[in-house]
Amino acid sequence: MQPKTSGRLDGPMNRGLRSRTSGRKYFVTRRRTDTLLLILELAAVMFGLSVISESTVVTIFGPIIVVGLVEISGNYRAQITLSALNDLPRLATVCFVATFSVAVLFEIGADVLRVLSLSTVVFVILFAIRVVYYALRRRRRRTSVSARSRTVVVGGGVVAAELLESIAEYPELGLEPIAVVDGDPLYGTDRLLVPVFSGRPLREIVVAENIQTVIVAFRNTPDSTLVSALRECGRLDCEIFIVPRLFEFVHLTADMDRIHTIPLIRVRRDTYRTWFWHFKRIFDFTVSSTAMLLLSPLLVATALAIYFSDRKSPIIFSQVRVGRNGKEFTLFKFRSMRPVEQSSSDEDWSPDTETRANFVGKVIRKTSIDELPQLWNVVRGDMSLVGPRPERPHFVEQFLDSVPSYADRHRVNVGLTGWAAIHGLRGDTSIGDRVIYDNFYIENWSIWLDVKIIILTIKAVVRGTGS
Repeated sequence: MQPKTSGRLDGPMNRGLRSRTSGRKYFVTRRRTDTLLLILELAAVMFGLSVISESTVVTIFGPIIVVGLVEISGNYRAQITLSALNDLPRLATVCFVATFSVAVLFEIGADVLRVLSLSTVVFVILFAIRVVYYALRRRRRRTSVSARSRTVVVGGGVVAAELLESIAEYPELGLEPIAVVDGDPLYGTDRLLVPVFSGRPLREIVVAENIQTVIVAFRNTPDSTLVSALRECGRLDCEIFIVPRLFEFVHLTADMDRIHTIPLIRVRRDTYRTWFWHFKRIFDFTVSSTAMLLLSPLLVATALAIYFSDRKSPIIFSQVRVGRNGKEFTLFKFRSMRPVEQSSSDEDWSPDTETRANFVGKVIRKTSIDELPQLWNVVRGDMSLVGPRPERPHFVEQFLDSVPSYADRHRVNVGLTGWAAIHGLRGDTSIGDRVIYDNFYIENWSIWLDVKIIILTIKAVVRGTGS
């Protein structure tokens, strides 16, 4: 066992935003989708439809629709426990929906019996392939270490020991234990069977040991100390599973996996590791560019109003803010207050709006019109339409040391509006609450969540309550 230097799994990596978020880039290549199975089923369905259907269009596009819906349903996701029978219910449902869609799109007028026969054929093809494919995969896992995933178990207690014993007994699970990570393990290597790492950041271990699977069991230290460490691993090319509390009482769902009788919750992949995340940038650029064009009369009118209300001061206010990964950028706003010294502006948490803002300034702040120039920041890529609101470097340095998980909110681009902002957490409000809401947004991000936040922001602006 290695000497213990610290009980924290995120120790040295928690000293500053840049040290935590910078470093080597990783790309998802290992375990997101079982590509071989997808190709086999695509070819098999294409062959099957070519035999039973006279339509070339159905033969070509039908398999693509079928395989696409199977992928969306999660049936190509790499699994620990391989069982065609486990896949059967969802596979049957997906086959019927896919075949019905093909019939509606390409075989107008097809009767119910035709749809049922097509779906039955497609289902039999997919299920038969999985029976054979899974059997071959299990056999290869048993006979070849290279076919198994390099694994670490976080936690050195009773559950960890049971997991490691099951993994050793069932090599067809495809896991190869490399180490246990725990600052204060209950057992030593005699019971855990593998080396015990302590005092090293989890991210460092995953990178150095080329880890592909992380399984979080139970530790003596609070779970909260592990949250940021796991978020860092979310960017790496590894799968993360968590043993749920009271796992003996937890019902195994289709989205979960298991090791023998211990259920595992599969942690949703990091936001940047999803293909639809790239759509977010396209969405941001398109919407912000269109908004600038449509709102150009309002932007010009606001600029003129600011100019004539105070001709000695600039129309646009610019300020350095901290964005994704701690990178600083220049944020633009319509000036709503009388200018002060730059140092005062950068370090004054609650400016005196009553004395510094004139009538025009109060109006544009009340209606959030002063934020509209940030659309240009979105177009440039400094910001997103939706994300954590950006803060000034002076305060970021303070919050990194005093607010738990503050650095985690910089995993994504900052935004013009955000989940915290629409819940009233802006201005002189709790930073801790903002961090909780911002990280909630990141963990649960979806395209629809962005659309929802934009709708609620527009509603708040129309009501004059801000965003």
